[in-house]
Amino acid sequence: MSRDIQTADAPPAAGLFGSIKNLAASLVSHLHTRLELFAIEFAEEKLRLTSLLVGAILALFFSFMTLVLAVLFVIAAYWDTPYRLHAVAILGVLFLTGAGISVGMVRAKLKSGPRLFEASLAELYKDRQQLNSP
Repeated sequence: MSRDIQTADAPPAAGLFGSIKNLAASLVSHLHTRLELFAIEFAEEKLRLTSLLVGAILALFFSFMTLVLAVLFVIAAYWDTPYRLHAVAILGVLFLTGAGISVGMVRAKLKSGPRLFEASLAELYKDRQQLNSP
């Protein structure tokens, strides 16, 4: 009889350790998946910011060169007239307006970008909800 009790107790203990081992393997697998998602999102964000920076630098360079040539053209055209100071003042106001619009566009672009690690956070939220549900 004691032999039956001893063998009856042994499998649940092995089952408990097996369950713990399976749970640990499942948690490690789950964590691995989440870290892969995090790494992918980080790489995408880095690529997005790099392309945004390169585009902004190129746009600034070409805009600056265009503006310099346009200013030189207008000043040269009005140099021998009494309106040369008016021309320079109008160009200054135009550039200030363009700078304000550009700053506004860049700020809007930065605010409209996707939230950093949004997919990872959403998946972790789903996991937390599933763990908290009865």
